[in-house]
Amino acid sequence: MLTPNDVFTPGKLPIRPTNVYAARGEAETQFRKALQRGMIPVVYGEYGVGKTSMARFVLRDADEAGRLVNVESVADKSLDEVFSRCLEKLGYAVTTKRVEGAVAARTHEQSGQAEANSGWLKAIVASKRSQTVSTTQQVEEQFVVTSPTDSKLIELCEAAGVVLLLDELHRATTDFASDLSKFLKSYGNASCSKFKVVLLGTSSDASRLVSSDPGIDRLLQEVHLKAMTSSEAEFVVVKGMGDLAIKIEPSTVDRLVRTCVGSPSILQYLALETAEAAFSRDPRVVQAPDVEGALQAFVETKEARLNKSYVAAIESVGELRYRKQILRAMAECEDEYVTMEMIRTRVSEYLGKDIPSTALSGPLRDLKDERFGTVLSDVERPDGSGRLANYTTFKDPALKAFIRLQILRESEGAA
Repeated sequence: MLTPNDVFTPGKLPIRPTNVYAARGEAETQFRKALQRGMIPVVYGEYGVGKTSMARFVLRDADEAGRLVNVESVADKSLDEVFSRCLEKLGYAVTTKRVEGAVAARTHEQSGQAEANSGWLKAIVASKRSQTVSTTQQVEEQFVVTSPTDSKLIELCEAAGVVLLLDELHRATTDFASDLSKFLKSYGNASCSKFKVVLLGTSSDASRLVSSDPGIDRLLQEVHLKAMTSSEAEFVVVKGMGDLAIKIEPSTVDRLVRTCVGSPSILQYLALETAEAAFSRDPRVVQAPDVEGALQAFVETKEARLNKSYVAAIESVGELRYRKQILRAMAECEDEYVTMEMIRTRVSEYLGKDIPSTALSGPLRDLKDERFGTVLSDVERPDGSGRLANYTTFKDPALKAFIRLQILRESEGAA
């Protein structure tokens, strides 16, 4: 018998057969097309919008076949570590030193060897490991480390049909981004048909890679994954509750859809909390207080950290409360990086009168100050040479959807 945890998956990827997953419309279509055409999709969108879930769901066949190399985060990693992960998946190793002696050691099938001679390491790429035991020598092994333009790794990955998924590309070091650009250039020149590369990050990552090597621009396909549509969110709720034999009224479905503010992670949490409350009843029927209880638990327990940041940052007094209006404008912009003009336009709409930029510049600076929790920050240039003038982003990207949720709660409370 299915339980709510089998269906709704906050904090986990909805890629198991019992999990409920909603197709992501045009973005998912573009993602699949890019892979079919041999291009490199660069998926970007706000935090918690479901980039990893979409990619892993589309790539689930490669995962089940053992061909997916998923690097969850490239933060503080070098490209040779990524190469190592690829070869580890394929079962290849590098012999770097042999120690003679009467000790047990594994040997290798002699199906072939390949010379890897680069500036990083000179070594022999051994063939796939076997379980044969020898008592004549000890072999110390490490996985291959090669140059970012080395064609041998690409040949091995092409032969095995590897899918390389690099997540959190925005956290990559400058050296990693530079080496990755070189590697992608070699990858493009190899005209691979089975080896696929997928990148997940932010809207500036494609520019960052192209700035290192303009020649790879033709290989990249940017895919903007936006917030969930109402129909996508409704599918998750209706399908999930139906799988659990839980009855839920259309008005309650609508309440969950509106409350999740387009965030799959928020929706999964609220749906799970609601389903657990109804699951223990006989008959299994969702009641209105179940949703309110789920929402309260989310704000006060699951995301208490974000709630504290938001409360500390907004104006507590004053008629116009500019800091709060700025945060709302930032949260409701689809763009990840927001200009002063975009903020000014939205704040003017909220307040019903024209607000000059000069009135907002001080409160905007405050939100980048430690006194108010450093909620916002300037945007760094893709090449790391400084900041982009007139662009602002959230310091903690998880705040974007959370603030939309809080604004919704306040508006409905007032109503």
